[in-house]
Amino acid sequence: MRKQIFVMVICLCILTAVGTAAVAAMESNEGRLTINSEPNGADVWVSGNFAGYAPVSVIVPGDAMINLRVEIPGNTYDVWRGSAYVPAGQDVSMTVPVSKKTEHSKEFGIVVVSSGVEDAEVYMDNSYYGTISGGSLSMDNTKLGLHYVQVKKNGYEDYATMVDVKPKNLATANVVADLKLTSSAVVTSATTGSTVPVAPTKAPVCVLLPALALLGAAAAVVRR
Repeated sequence: MRKQIFVMVICLCILTAVGTAAVAAMESNEGRLTINSEPNGADVWVSGNFAGYAPVSVIVPGDAMINLRVEIPGNTYDVWRGSAYVPAGQDVSMTVPVSKKTEHSKEFGIVVVSSGVEDAEVYMDNSYYGTISGGSLSMDNTKLGLHYVQVKKNGYEDYATMVDVKPKNLATANVVADLKLTSSAVVTSATTGSTVPVAPTKAPVCVLLPALALLGAAAAVVRR
């Protein structure tokens, strides 16, 4: 009976240790992003989800570009769209200026880049603007005229095109980026002949090895 109780205590300790290690591993891969706005109180959207009113802090995946939208309800202010890089385990703070609309808005247009490849990076005139989230990325207050747009992601061929931007009150410039897999990122199935992209892999967190060793020791005690 004492041996059974001893084994149960060891198992409980193992499960607690494994759970704690797993939570710690997850937390180490996250970061904190704090968004302020000028003026205060703007609506803040993070990766397409409403996060609250500025200033607001959110926990986000670390080592990633986070898409943001900051706006003040009504028709007085322009909508701000952009992105922020948050390193794993770090706190990042940023202040977003939300500008009032003026007559000069007729001198700017909107470019919307769409793609079926999530997290693809979008560049315009060789400047980074953000990543595809929810199938698209919108770039407001773009100067009128021709612009060079590129969409990139590892494992895919770069997509590039020229877009003619018109005043935002007349038209929206739409770019549909059809990214093609590179030959090195395609695996041909020997049975079906179908092609599938190679999925990225991450090394697993080895939190179960000590647990298995302790379980073996507990089993040895019971056999005695």
